[in-house]
Amino acid sequence: MTRPQRAPRAPAGPPSAALARRLRELRETSWPDRAPITQKTLSEAFGLALSSISSYETEGSLPDRRLRDYATFFSTERSIDGDTVRVLPDHELTRDEIATRDRLLDELQGLRSLEAEIDAEEPPGLAQPRPSVWSFPDGGPVRIICGELEEMTHPYSDPKSPNYTKLLKYADADALIELFGHIRMRNPDSDVRFMQQLSRPDDLSCHLVMLGGTGLNLRLQELLDRTDLPIEQREHDEEDEKKKVEDGEVFYIQGDDAEPYLPEVSRRRNVGLIGDVGLFARLRNPYNTTRTLTWCSGIHSRGVYGAVRTLTDAEMRDQNEAYLGTRFGNAAQFAILMRVPVLFGDALTPDLTNESTRLYEWSDVSAAAGPGHGGALQTGHADEAGAR
Repeated sequence: MTRPQRAPRAPAGPPSAALARRLRELRETSWPDRAPITQKTLSEAFGLALSSISSYETEGSLPDRRLRDYATFFSTERSIDGDTVRVLPDHELTRDEIATRDRLLDELQGLRSLEAEIDAEEPPGLAQPRPSVWSFPDGGPVRIICGELEEMTHPYSDPKSPNYTKLLKYADADALIELFGHIRMRNPDSDVRFMQQLSRPDDLSCHLVMLGGTGLNLRLQELLDRTDLPIEQREHDEEDEKKKVEDGEVFYIQGDDAEPYLPEVSRRRNVGLIGDVGLFARLRNPYNTTRTLTWCSGIHSRGVYGAVRTLTDAEMRDQNEAYLGTRFGNAAQFAILMRVPVLFGDALTPDLTNESTRLYEWSDVSAAAGPGHGGALQTGHADEAGAR
């Protein structure tokens, strides 16, 4: 049997960061009297997968007909009627709405054309890709600090054993091995080391990477107290012992009286954890502001590993880097709390372009990447455990 051939896909226009920002701005701020339009709403209106909308608002690369859909949808609030969302056909638009649609369409096409012209004028060989978050162009030393497991009972964890293995007392060893190799690859000329405690005062002036929460890493809280980060991690403030999160600290937002962000636990027997919460925070090193402090953490070990894999996974890191670049621009300090899926006991790499992955975002730069910044942008989602 011969399969029917699909119609050729309309070619997408060239990528444009400015266009991506404008598309996201239209969705979030077009109608102040309404709740912000979600990517899911647009995917339903356009008849597309949610990932397509995320891609449009991250890369700014989309066919002309999708630009027209955006312009038409946001030309009138009648695009949303109760539970019905759609792109109105021309014959249902008023004269004023058509004028608004045409003006928006001209603006969106102009943003894409302008960026294409700028790229064309760039002399060959001068355009530089945005550096990876894990690249340190100054060549400065990097120190990765892990927590210490004090109750390790394996005989090889005893220094008196002839088979003593120091790594057995390292917390979050999965995340450490993943990250150490990646940073060495990205920074071949840098002095990159991992340790459980900062062994010398000079280490404080390095690029610091802290893995895990404050429970196993006593020096971490001292560092965080000297930063502007509004996210804190501590034991779960829950009086009901049955609902309390054990063996991990949960995330709270400073000055926010709402419930903390919690992991997801399946109600099915013998399944257990199906979703952790991870944190990636890039800050200034408070002891040397020309260097960085990066905190990768999670409620449990899967959250730490997922936060690390977000920007090391060869299949996902480029699109996640692109999201961070679009969202936070050149901000020196930013943070993102994310859902980390857990399947059959393994942490999966979070997809930051998926709106449901992102729980809370913060940047210290106003207008770092469009509306909602210069403070915090919160996108909470309920789960089985009752977390927002």
